[in-house]
Amino acid sequence: MMTDRNHSLKSSDTTTAIGDTSALVLLWCGPEIYRSKAVKNYAEKLDLRKGNELYHRCNAIWPDYGSVIRYRKLFIAEVSESILKTGNVRQVVIPGAGFAMQGIELASRFPDVTVFELDIDNMQAKAKLTEGLPFATNSNLLCLIADIENPERCETVLAEAGWKKNEPTLLITEGISYYVSRTSVRRQWKMLAKGSTILFEYLVPLSMVSRSRKYIPERVFQEIISYCSSSASLTHWSEQKLKNEPDVILERCCSLSDIERQFHPDRRLFPERKDGWIEIAFLSRKN
Repeated sequence: MMTDRNHSLKSSDTTTAIGDTSALVLLWCGPEIYRSKAVKNYAEKLDLRKGNELYHRCNAIWPDYGSVIRYRKLFIAEVSESILKTGNVRQVVIPGAGFAMQGIELASRFPDVTVFELDIDNMQAKAKLTEGLPFATNSNLLCLIADIENPERCETVLAEAGWKKNEPTLLITEGISYYVSRTSVRRQWKMLAKGSTILFEYLVPLSMVSRSRKYIPERVFQEIISYCSSSASLTHWSEQKLKNEPDVILERCCSLSDIERQFHPDRRLFPERKDGWIEIAFLSRKN
């Protein structure tokens, strides 16, 4: 799994400096895609300057890369909210959450919801940063320390924090599946109760990306991996692979082209499915 090149945190009187790759994603997406006061308050506490160098390096490869991040986050935010509005799911698990804002948004907008965030680094710092945020009635955000490549340990940590294994869960896997083995992902799915919902964002094989766009994910991910002095190899998924998984049902897949048509029909960064390289799958745990 990828980690920041420099993930040590130093705080000023008003802000906390966060690591480079964590800051990179937040620089790309911005807090404006979320609507809650809690996210606004949280974002004001973050110093993202450590991400500037990597941000400029990646944008030099393709200046519109921020749209990829904003599209996926807008889409996951909207779908997550639609699931919680049904009232059928009251617990959310977000592996590899880092300093992301999605869990804060959900805990602040929906009553009686517990959001469990898991990561191996920075969870104590995030817990401190989220203290006192205006969450909804009886809702909470728990920042838990666990290696998401060890689902058995994750399950233990979750249970100790109050997660109910036999009740439906919304599992949000965003920005992390490409750095995690398929075996670990499958074991995460298996720990869920039947009927749980999974929002699974993934990187498609480069063979499925148009020739004119293939260089973008290839070079951006190479830049990030090299910057972090990592030897990580990327994990790819496809719609067909997901259809063949024995423990989940693939409801549908949404490409960047689909998401762009929904949120920005006037823009054509991704006219066709093959013009994008990440997709988001709706999965449900088999009964």
